[in-house]
Amino acid sequence: MSSKSVICFDISKNERFQITDNYKMLHRKLKSQYIIEQNDMELKPEILAKLKIFILAGPQDRFTEEEFEALKAYVDNGGSLWVLLGEGGENEFNTNVNFFLEQYGIYINSDNVIRPHYYKNFHPKECSIGGGVVCESMWRHILKQPVDKVDYDFSDEKYKLHFQYPYGATLNVSEPANVLLTTGPVVYPFNRPLAGYYCNEAKGKILAIGSGYMFHDKYLSSYKTNDAILEYILKLLATNDIQFNHLDFNDVELNDNKTFTDIGFIADLPKACLIDSIGSEIPADFKKMFDMSLCSLSNRLLKDVINTYQQLNVKYEPLKIIKPQFEIPLPPLQLATFPPIFSEPAAPPLELYDLDEIFSPPRSQLANMTGQCLQALQASKNPRKPPNLKELENYIKECARITAIINEQHDMSPREILNVVAHQIVSYRPYE
Repeated sequence: MSSKSVICFDISKNERFQITDNYKMLHRKLKSQYIIEQNDMELKPEILAKLKIFILAGPQDRFTEEEFEALKAYVDNGGSLWVLLGEGGENEFNTNVNFFLEQYGIYINSDNVIRPHYYKNFHPKECSIGGGVVCESMWRHILKQPVDKVDYDFSDEKYKLHFQYPYGATLNVSEPANVLLTTGPVVYPFNRPLAGYYCNEAKGKILAIGSGYMFHDKYLSSYKTNDAILEYILKLLATNDIQFNHLDFNDVELNDNKTFTDIGFIADLPKACLIDSIGSEIPADFKKMFDMSLCSLSNRLLKDVINTYQQLNVKYEPLKIIKPQFEIPLPPLQLATFPPIFSEPAAPPLELYDLDEIFSPPRSQLANMTGQCLQALQASKNPRKPPNLKELENYIKECARITAIINEQHDMSPREILNVVAHQIVSYRPYE
């Protein structure tokens, strides 16, 4: 029997990050030390009980209440849960994992982390964060590893570490959870948590990180610091070798969660055409290059408006609510002076009628109907053959129609018609 611990990646919630797609390098690193499994079924306690680490790598479906209860029992019994999301948080991933994490003081925000100026990566959301490892024992451990360091004499050695945090979101972390990573003093928003860690008395652990792209093949292969952070996280979740004390989280500088201006809206404010600047110099005050007149609020026209009231001899007073009047939006009705003239109906198409059938008396119609049936029987090769029941039923119904026993619209079976005729014969009495 193998002594390796089991790490399971959940794929039952349509996870965005999978070991068969964009976590191939992570899979190669893990399978040398652990048994790697994937779960595509509903989360149940008996499935989670045998796992050392259970990973939710970007779930894109919602969890049920029973699944949350199974995860809670798993953590309470000493299991390790690792949750990864990305930019936009729950709104982008269409999941409800925060409902579970909030019980442990962790919440993944629906925002983005952006680096305001170019450094190593071209896209602003591919952030290179310096000084973001705020847990003292964590950054001291990583500094001992062969990672890329900044050759500068910082007052605090943690600023020598630069790790990649692409397309990620920030977190809200409160008691009983602690902060392991932050955005630092360079990346927007400043000094906001990126990784929250929780541990209970039974050594059950929860680690939530706002960017699953940190361990994507592209960033894991090119940046040694991300690889070192991965090894530290696995050691933290899979073993009890790493023990924190209150001093590790004592000097963590965190800012309040603030909403920044809509950058896309501001980008539309500069003058879009540069043709007007041909032949003219760019003003020294760059603010003149922005047209803020259409997007500003001011009372500079209030005096002109009040003077207009005086010129028009209109009393200036505060606006009042006008009582609405509900009217039916229809034109008024007027009586017609002359009666309408209707067109004459068209003549009936007499060529389509059988006049003999319409105007002949019932006796003639009965004789004609009976003659047709007898002629059909005589024309058959076997005269002794009994008549077709369908033809007999049609004959009875047609005779009943001719004699007005039934109406044109009334449908009655042949047996009922014969019953009506029999009752009329029995009840018949000649006049005395």
